Amino acid sequence: MSSVTKQVGSLQLVDVAAAVRTLEPGARIIASPGCGSPTTLLSALNDAASQRDTYTIYSGLQMSYPFLDALKEGRVRHVSWHVMPEIRDLVQSGVVDYLPTRASEVPSHIDRWRIDTAFVRVSPPDNQGNVSLGPCGSYPIEAVQRCKRVIAEIDEQLPHTHGNRFPKDLITLAVESTSPMPRYESAVPSPEAHSIAETVVQLIPNGATIQVGIGAIPESIVEILADSDVGELRFVGMGTDSMTKIAERGKLATGVGAAITAVELMGGPTIMDFAHENSLVRVVSSLEGQGVNKLSAFESLHSINSAIEIDLSGQINSESVGSKVMSGVGGSVDFVESAYQSSSGRRITVLASTAKGGSTSSIVPTLSPGSATSIPRSLADLVVTEYGVADLRGKTMTERATALIAISHPNFREQLNDARTAQQGGNKK
Repeated sequence: MSSVTKQVGSLQLVDVAAAVRTLEPGARIIASPGCGSPTTLLSALNDAASQRDTYTIYSGLQMSYPFLDALKEGRVRHVSWHVMPEIRDLVQSGVVDYLPTRASEVPSHIDRWRIDTAFVRVSPPDNQGNVSLGPCGSYPIEAVQRCKRVIAEIDEQLPHTHGNRFPKDLITLAVESTSPMPRYESAVPSPEAHSIAETVVQLIPNGATIQVGIGAIPESIVEILADSDVGELRFVGMGTDSMTKIAERGKLATGVGAAITAVELMGGPTIMDFAHENSLVRVVSSLEGQGVNKLSAFESLHSINSAIEIDLSGQINSESVGSKVMSGVGGSVDFVESAYQSSSGRRITVLASTAKGGSTSSIVPTLSPGSATSIPRSLADLVVTEYGVADLRGKTMTERATALIAISHPNFREQLNDARTAQQGGNKK
């Protein structure tokens, strides 16, 4: 049995290497994502795994990959449903298995994948004997309830957040976290991103519930909202540093329920300190924070999601460049469907008009070969570039193409018009 190294509150901690050695060969491990990633445990697994162990690590977005050496050497397998830059080439080469699944479905997959072990980062126990997953909700909440073994690294700096606490008795083994909580650094917005964000803010009515993700455009939108006159707001999806500015200006909704209902907090000390023991913030499971039956109940839900490209019929690709996976499905389909069903809800797709330094258009005649159709054209609504807004609701194929070409980069409009003419058999309208 693992030797006790210290005690935190009522939890006895064991040596991390000893904890990892308790894993059985062939163990299937699900690891918390984002800023709640259990990096101490993943690093120890990287050091301990051997060819005979055949461990498999399942996870969503990771800020870093401490098990990369073992992965490249074939000592562990990795299944990911959110691909970050560090593993894109490994997905392309088949070393990492990409799973194109909706975020709301991940909790239900835990049993289907026969996962037996959860690696999580948690706070020390509170006075009621509960630990918090801090910035994490999404799938770890279900993982600790469904897995027969829960190995937790205890991080005394982790915020105690509402919505994601569980009894310490569910923890099989606890170790001391020796690596700092991962941080998400906000993207620096380009002039195009700022222009798109300014346009989007004008589309948001007073008192809306807003879903935004991470990235230059979504984060710019939140920054601009802090200085706009849009009444009290609620946020779902991600909780980010810039949302604290909206709170400072008194623009977060303070009625019934939390003003920020997040599946993940992505940021640094700003959002973490704000969320600590703050009832305005709840960090919840994907079943609640990305489930269509839950989110669609919000009135005026405005879902704002980035895209890689959109074709002239309104098909949206937010996952890949050709066959190379760049990110994942995430909650995009869940959020779009929720906004579709929400009373007065809108679906807003944002993207710069060009990519690759301006050499290619992000609005294309048809999606690139091998690219994913992340959002079908039947769910396309508002599309925003730095050149304006295309409202695709109720528009025919010809009308959609006209609207999208009008917000494309001027350098590509003639080319797009020619492509549209060819698609229509030479009958330009």
